[in-house]
Amino acid sequence: MRQRAIVSSRYNWSAPCVEVINRYRGRPQLPIGVPKGDGAKTNRGSPYAKKIAEEFPCTLKTNADAPSAVEIYRHTLATAPDHSVTMVTVGYLTNLRNLMESKADQFSTLKGSELIRLKVFRLVCMGGRYPEHLNPSVFGNFKPDPASAVAVSQSWPGPIYFSGMGEKVMTGRTLPQTPENNPARRAYKIYLREKSARPSWDQVTLLFAVRPNAPFWKLQTTGYNHIFKNGTNQWRNEPNKNHVLVSFDGSDRAYITKIIETLMTTAPAVKPGT
Repeated sequence: MRQRAIVSSRYNWSAPCVEVINRYRGRPQLPIGVPKGDGAKTNRGSPYAKKIAEEFPCTLKTNADAPSAVEIYRHTLATAPDHSVTMVTVGYLTNLRNLMESKADQFSTLKGSELIRLKVFRLVCMGGRYPEHLNPSVFGNFKPDPASAVAVSQSWPGPIYFSGMGEKVMTGRTLPQTPENNPARRAYKIYLREKSARPSWDQVTLLFAVRPNAPFWKLQTTGYNHIFKNGTNQWRNEPNKNHVLVSFDGSDRAYITKIIETLMTTAPAVKPGT
């Protein structure tokens, strides 16, 4: 399985932070791409990214040292088997819009939308609250770059599985049991301070992406996700063959929490160079 790490934030230390985590997990050569050009404001920072980048070894100093996300995407898709790629976004949709609107290049003669249609099996997107989230003042992944969120939701040439779950799946309690050189442990400590856990929207979305056939998912294939110009959203009943809403089927949240905690803390690191 080929993996890529695409950073959606334009904050200078996001890519170095991702590299640190990749290195800890034995994937120092995992390609990392970042948004180039417009997108969410660069001052949408992180309480831990710079500290992680400074405290742990990495080769990237800032986002400027990493290649374009579109370049990584196009190279990866061009060399992948048709209809084989699952894409996951747990951040802003800037890179996906740029990929969708990209032109032919050295990697493929296809335009971005054509390349996506040929190569991507499923896009899994974390963002929004359901059935609706109409408060523009509450943070959400669609709001920092709402134009890209609207463009992707309306024009993505394939199915999008939307996930807004995770608020009641609290993880991080077992990270203090991991080695002190675990950057995820350090990041959680910086972020949480005296708290022991936080909601897991990102992890739930990724869990669906890698285990879509698990018994605790429920898929709603009727309706579509309408994203407004300000980044708020509403699930509407009008037909849309490309949008699917992912939710829990009522399974015990403690069980799902345990799965995520186990993957976060005890999944073995891959040997360097593999």
